[in-house]
Amino acid sequence: MRTKIFVLGLVCILLISCGEKSESPTGPTDLAERSNPIISYFTATPSTIKLGEKSTLSWKVDNCTKVEIDVGIGEVEPTGSIEVSPLETTTYKLSAVNIYKSEFQEITVSSGAEKLCTVTVEK
Repeated sequence: MRTKIFVLGLVCILLISCGEKSESPTGPTDLAERSNPIISYFTATPSTIKLGEKSTLSWKVDNCTKVEIDVGIGEVEPTGSIEVSPLETTTYKLSAVNIYKSEFQEITVSSGAEKLCTVTVEK
């Protein structure tokens, strides 16, 4: 009988101690939460241009395995810049990816370019 009570008490202690949560002194220990890509910035300078002018897209991303910018730019380094000269107002999307998650940010370059039209004159 004494042995059964001892074993039962030991099982209770193990169950109670397994249910306790522990955190490190520096915060949560969830690796996935700490490992998401971090887009520090994604900017366009200037954000409004006239036809023929250029805007510089600049970005900095940490903790990523791949960084891409759409609208024909493609894969880029985690930190960098590129000049663009869109013919019309264009929104660029930066995608940062790692094994845990994807993060996205968009920036728009407004173009003051007038739309071109074709005029047909009939005789």
